[in-house]
Amino acid sequence: MDTLTFIRDSLDQVQLRLLGTCDGLTQGQVVWRPAPHANNIGFILWHVARGEDRMIASLRGGGSDLWESEGWYERFRQPVEMPDPGDRMGLQALAIPPLDTLIGYLKAAYRQTDGYLSTLEPDRLGDTADTFRPGVTVAQALRHQITHKNNHHGQIDFLRGLQDDSWDLPRGTGMKLPGRLDT
Repeated sequence: MDTLTFIRDSLDQVQLRLLGTCDGLTQGQVVWRPAPHANNIGFILWHVARGEDRMIASLRGGGSDLWESEGWYERFRQPVEMPDPGDRMGLQALAIPPLDTLIGYLKAAYRQTDGYLSTLEPDRLGDTADTFRPGVTVAQALRHQITHKNNHHGQIDFLRGLQDDSWDLPRGTGMKLPGRLDT
């Protein structure tokens, strides 16, 4: 397996698992916080999608991201210049939209990632292309994306377990899920 296939496969699998973990969530579960200053599932989903959107826009050369170009900020009823996705304290007041809006943005960000990867040449993995973090290579940014999304997937699984003691990971998540995502 070549490196780009491995990266695409890894991102496909974490996206499938993340979507599977969100299946069947109620809006109450999406906005529930285990403590007043803890993140809720809605915030985590926004953070994952927003971070992926910004990173891929940067890797593509720094053009506008989907948040702005596709008007996702309007669907979230937020100003286009939201605080940085990593600014947890600045985002505590983020109004959490319905789950279908969150999942829509997550899927749109992933389609952008998949489109970028489908055109990426292996010899470009060592390029420095991330305008937000000079010196970070394409490969390092993509590795971060895999681990970032996987870490937050685990947080959502954990929150679901706190909310419902019968919650279990989606069936089949212990092994490779079938096929590629329908982007």
